[in-house]
Amino acid sequence: MLVTYIAKSGLFMKNNQPETDTYNAINLFMRKMAFTFLILVLIIFTGFSVLFTIYDVNPIKSLVYLYTMLHIIWLVGLLYYKNLSIETLIVMYLSFILVAIHPLTCIFWSAGNAIAFFWYLLILIGAIVFNMRHIKIWIFLTATVVISVFFFSSFIFPDVELTPEIMYWSNVMTVISTVLLASFFSVIYVKKIDLEESMLAKKLQTNVEDAENLEKDTALYNNIIKYLGENKPFRNPDFNAHALAKALNSNVNYISRAISAGGDGDFRTLINSFRISYAKFMLDNGAMEKYTIDYIYTEAGYKYRSTFNAAFKLITGMTPSDYISQQNANNNS
Repeated sequence: MLVTYIAKSGLFMKNNQPETDTYNAINLFMRKMAFTFLILVLIIFTGFSVLFTIYDVNPIKSLVYLYTMLHIIWLVGLLYYKNLSIETLIVMYLSFILVAIHPLTCIFWSAGNAIAFFWYLLILIGAIVFNMRHIKIWIFLTATVVISVFFFSSFIFPDVELTPEIMYWSNVMTVISTVLLASFFSVIYVKKIDLEESMLAKKLQTNVEDAENLEKDTALYNNIIKYLGENKPFRNPDFNAHALAKALNSNVNYISRAISAGGDGDFRTLINSFRISYAKFMLDNGAMEKYTIDYIYTEAGYKYRSTFNAAFKLITGMTPSDYISQQNANNNS
């Protein structure tokens, strides 16, 4: 009868448990790969700096110096802004490099050299590997910048002279850099796919285990509610989680997990709910006509009236005396 009363009172409505955030392994992996990529590009630009310093080619030398320094800043920024998402950083970097190499590409195209366009190919490959969702946007932006080279190459540093020897070594270094970075991108892409598949398999396994655990927790929770409702062990003020676990041939950890899964918080909250429900059950069935309030809270499992009053108000929103007064008013109306 008490179980039916509790069910009708709605004291054990389950709460939706908030989903916990999981560690983003892919984001960490991509951040490490981005750092490695910046190191490689820094080495490449350092090599170009040495080349153009040897041949003293301006303004290409100054531009490459600038790019080298800026990549050092990018490395520092990647380490410093750890809370900034890797996707945001990649978008910022790709936008930067897309614009940064434009003057160099114009200079080389003016000299009749198309090898410099290989850098734009690398930008597209990087966009695919690091920023797959927006690849169409990057294709459009890259195509726009490439087309602009044909229009602006006659106006940006038109007086720069590149000797055949400089052109040769520039082309060799550009091809080597392209192959190196393209290979690096391919390794990242393969490892990223493997990591995603591994995480998906792990997630599926976790979901299966969670479903099995939830089924067990639900069954144990139902047994807990049934046992408390039928046997009323909570009427003993010394009743605790160990006693409940022993009665159900379980252990305290499983008991605690089952109660949490049932949406009732912890053992103490659950027992208080049953005790207050039992007290209300007695009050609703005319207990005050025969007994005192001290008898009622003692029968419900409380040693002290102050504890009973606090729990009663917390659960029902009113004090026991207010509840009794409300009952009397309803009965007299």
